[in-house]
This record gives sequence, structure tokens and C-alpha cells, in this order.
Amino acid sequence: LDDFKYGTLYVTGGCSILGVAALAFLPENIGATVCYLVAVIPILWLGIGSTAPAAIANLIAAVKGGGDDTNRVDRVCRHEAAHFLCGYMCGLPIANYATTEENVPRVEFHYSAEGPATASRELSEDEVNALTVVAMSGSVAEAMEFGKAGGVNSDLMELQNIFRQSAKFLGAEKQQDLTRWGALTAYRLLNTNKQKLDDLADAFSKQKSIAECVGILEQ
Repeated sequence: LDDFKYGTLYVTGGCSILGVAALAFLPENIGATVCYLVAVIPILWLGIGSTAPAAIANLIAAVKGGGDDTNRVDRVCRHEAAHFLCGYMCGLPIANYATTEENVPRVEFHYSAEGPATASRELSEDEVNALTVVAMSGSVAEAMEFGKAGGVNSDLMELQNIFRQSAKFLGAEKQQDLTRWGALTAYRLLNTNKQKLDDLADAFSKQKSIAECVGILEQ
């Protein structure tokens, strides 16, 4: 969220300076045209950020670069463990549990007890709520442990897919409210079950079976 906030400040401030400079140093007609064009950029930034935050997140990540990967495996384990914990707590059936190229188990859930969502079946309000919590849980867990989240881009992309399949139309403001609510609910679940999250992250790092992971949550 800080990246989005500071990104908005930088874009708005930078465009303001460019607009003033264009009027001051360029010929009158050209300066006015450039000023108008630059003024549109912050509006586009906010518009895209409201409707497709994953696009802005990817842009920010590209500008910031890859970052420190020294604890990448720990991050991925905690990220996936949080998805597992919150999905299980929300009552979603497991669709797939497999080891990735990074030798870390990754879990996927069906959208509901009815199985995978298809283009012909829209998601109910309860399904959207549960999936929002699960989608945000990985990034929240990373932020809780490491101070920032490195896997937020994929989570936001998944969240957009969920919103698009909602039976009830979700405008930009509603999507933002749901995202905040999902992050807060995920935090409460993870914080309440902190020891189980730690044990589950350790189990993921050791590539334990799905039965062993479920056993940790059932303790």
C-alpha cells in the first residue's frame, strides 16, 4: 500500500512540475498541449489503479527491480502457508497441492464446495468474500513477517479474476473496500493462528504431505 501511495505522490508531483515547466519554457501552443497531456497521466494512474491494481503493482515492481532474494524460499513458504491456512479456515476444498520449481509446495483451492468456477457459473457474494480473504492472505503473511510483501502482484491478479466472475457487479470503490476487508480479515485469521502459521510454513519448507499440513491445522 505504501508503494501505491508514494507512487501516486511521485506521479502527481512529477506531472505537476512537468506541466509548469512546459508552460514556462516551451512555445505557447506547444507548452499548453504538453501541459494538457501531462495532466492526464495522474488521472490515468488513478483510473487504472482503481480498476486493475495488478497492472500498477507490476509497473512499480519493474521500476523497483527484483530486490533481495536471500530469503525468497522463506517468503514463498510463508506466503503459500498463509493461503493454505486461510483457505482451510474459510472452508474451501483443495483443488491442487504440488511442489513448484522452487521446491516449495503450492496450494490451489476450488472456488467453492461446488468445485471449480467456470465461465458459465458466476460467483456468489459468500464465495467472493472467502476467495478475497484467501487471495490477500499470502501478501499479508509476508508483510507480517518480513515488513513487505513480494508476492502481491500475483495475488492482485487473482483477485481481479475473482471480481470479474462475481454474480453481483463490483465497481471500483466496492473492489477497493473488499480488498481492504480481505486483507484485514486475513490478518486477523493469521494473527490469531500465528503458531499454526509458523508450523505450516516450516512444514512447507520441508515439503510435507497435505495430510500432515491439515494435521497441523487440526491440532
